[in-house]
Parts: sequence; structure tokens; C-alpha cells
Amino acid sequence: MDPNAVDPLAGSLSHADRLVLVWQPLAILPETVELADINRHAVALLALLGNLDEPPPPLEESPQLAAHLHRLDQKLDLLLNLTGQWLNRELALPAPQPVRIGLRGVVWQATLPAGPGRISLYLHSGLPTALELPAQLLPLDDGRVLAQFQGLDPAVTDGLERYIFRCHRRAVAQARRPG
Repeated sequence: MDPNAVDPLAGSLSHADRLVLVWQPLAILPETVELADINRHAVALLALLGNLDEPPPPLEESPQLAAHLHRLDQKLDLLLNLTGQWLNRELALPAPQPVRIGLRGVVWQATLPAGPGRISLYLHSGLPTALELPAQLLPLDDGRVLAQFQGLDPAVTDGLERYIFRCHRRAVAQARRPG
């Protein structure tokens, strides 16, 4: 990436990752009822991702219950992982690619025309459900594009901010680990 290029996500929280994403051009951006449904689904998915990422609280009073819940959690993780792998094969999704996601949008390497559309981001490998958000695609001068989010409710923005912060916190923790 050109260090002199203007950063479209500068000034707000963002996170670089390798994600599966799908861009779908639309004639017009969703409005009213459709936009409300998109926002409602996005809030629910971001809340679910928060629950998947956070470990359960320790149960000091009952070690047997804690062990039982841990086994149950492992079984559910396995089920989600297997279901995700199966659906990823069935959906024929593109390979993950380097992206940077921020509160204002998503930046990735592509040559696509400007215009309205929907970006689908698969934020968790074990969860084959995409975060689908309306966006305006803007080509950048350096061969990248910015899908600038449009019409997001404050609850979606808040959930997205928490998701990005958790990703940032996890990346910092991994960088601090030796080896």
C-alpha cells in the first residue's frame, strides 16, 4: 500500500483482517422497511458475535457445573465449526482477502465501479452468516475501494464499534504473546 495514499478510515477505530466479503451492486440503496430489517439483522448478528467471542464467566461455587458447561460449550463450538465448513462449501464463497473494517466502511483491493450496493462480511469462520450492510462504493486512487456504510442505526454502529474493539484487543494480546 502506498504510504502517501489518503486513508479513508483515518480518525476512527478500524481493524485489518482477512475476511470473506461479497460486494453486490444495487440500483438504489435500501430504504425504510428494508433498511430497518437490515439494521435489525445486523444488530442481532453483532450481538451474537460478541457472545461467541467472550469466554463464559468462571463458576467457582460449582466446579462440576463449570466442567459440564465447558464440555457443552466445546460441543457447540464443534457443531458451529462443522456447520460453517459445510455451508462454506455449499455457498461457494470467495477466498478470504485482506480488508480493513472501520466504523465508516470497509476498504479492500479491487477494481469495481462506483455505486450503491450491499457488502456482505463473513466476520466469524465458524458462523456462515454474513453481516450485510448497505454501502456506497467509492474507488480509491491506489487500486482499492471503499464501501462506505449508509443508513446504519446507532445500535449497528455501536455493535460494530464493540466488534472492532474486540478484534483490536485480541490482536494486541496475540502480539504480546511470546513465540
